Amino acid sequence: MFCPSCGVHNDQNARFCTNCGLTLQTQAGGRPADGTMVDGNADGTMVDGAPASVLTPQPGPVVPPVVSPTVSPAVPPTVPNGPLPPPAKQGKSGGVGMIIVAAIVVIAILIGGTVWYLNTSNSNGVQPATQSQETTKPKKKAKKADGKSSDKSGESDKSDKTGGSGKSSKAGEPDASDKPGKSGKTDASKERDRRSNRILDKSSTDSIVDGYSTIDVGVSVMNEDGLRSYSSRNASLSFVAAGLYLPAWLDYRDTYGDRPDAYADSLTGMNNGSANGLIDAVGGESDLNEWLSDNKYYRTRFERDYGDVKASQNGYENYASPDDAARMLNEMAENGDDGLMNYDIASEGVVIPSGATVHAHRGQGIKDSYNYFMVISNGKKKVSVAVMTQNQGRAVAAQLASRMLDKVWNTMLRN
Repeated sequence: MFCPSCGVHNDQNARFCTNCGLTLQTQAGGRPADGTMVDGNADGTMVDGAPASVLTPQPGPVVPPVVSPTVSPAVPPTVPNGPLPPPAKQGKSGGVGMIIVAAIVVIAILIGGTVWYLNTSNSNGVQPATQSQETTKPKKKAKKADGKSSDKSGESDKSDKTGGSGKSSKAGEPDASDKPGKSGKTDASKERDRRSNRILDKSSTDSIVDGYSTIDVGVSVMNEDGLRSYSSRNASLSFVAAGLYLPAWLDYRDTYGDRPDAYADSLTGMNNGSANGLIDAVGGESDLNEWLSDNKYYRTRFERDYGDVKASQNGYENYASPDDAARMLNEMAENGDDGLMNYDIASEGVVIPSGATVHAHRGQGIKDSYNYFMVISNGKKKVSVAVMTQNQGRAVAAQLASRMLDKVWNTMLRN
């Protein structure tokens, strides 16, 4: 039967509605014909439209109905298409993990940014502050009065120039191409003609020098404009620098842009005391050697004072190559300071060509070294000549110096 209250279907013999607990029969097997409720008012009035008189009283106690709680039907949740993602785990371990991941990301960003900055800085020539940098000694060197830098090169400077061509070349070798010109001569031929009186013939000059020694003699010749005219087989090697008073003078000139006239006697009289004072004026032997290196006089080095025989005997010596010495003489000639070199080399047997002017120094020292440093001039042009010997003695050195002056005069200056 159906419950008149909630409409739920119940068993035919059920006394109470299994859903709402409503009394369905007044006694076993009995039921109001119209399905109205049996519970009425005490005065017999109608209940829910059914008269009380039509109800048949039921003797005995009324068994109370068993009321089942009303259960609302479960409403299925709305499920989106596809499976739902699993819920995120919560708790201490999750929070710590997130913090660690965030820290790693921040560190990676910092490292990447630092590497980018360092690479950018280095590409712009800037060194990072954390990189160790070599500490360099401050240079005291000033520029010359004419504005030229004091850092000269012994290889790329004017000492290797071709006398106006702007290209470097070896002595005696033309640097012009063989392209024919309008005159019918090649550029190389014209260059050889132009330089014919500025370059000594290598073969004939070698025969003079090597005729004395192929080991203990070195000769170098240089034009006033820096063109190397001749270098013997040993001209780039170091010899004892006896009589070479030029390095400290040139250092002072280059450093302070002025002549050290207070020490002029180091040149005019080859005075050892004055020369040693000039070395002190440029900072001592250490600073002098630094200047020599900076200016690429690589075969020249000073280890003792002038005239210090004891230091020389103990192994401390001053050295220079003929090529370096000729370049120093060339510097003196440029400045006009060669006129201070007034030693009378003719008194020692050196023959001065007729018509020539020679300003010179000479020196003798350990290993029977004997040297002549000379600037020869015809009044218009100057040529520097360095003759350095060891184990030859003064007579041989003087004879070699005489023959070199004659060669230079007759080839380069007489015409």
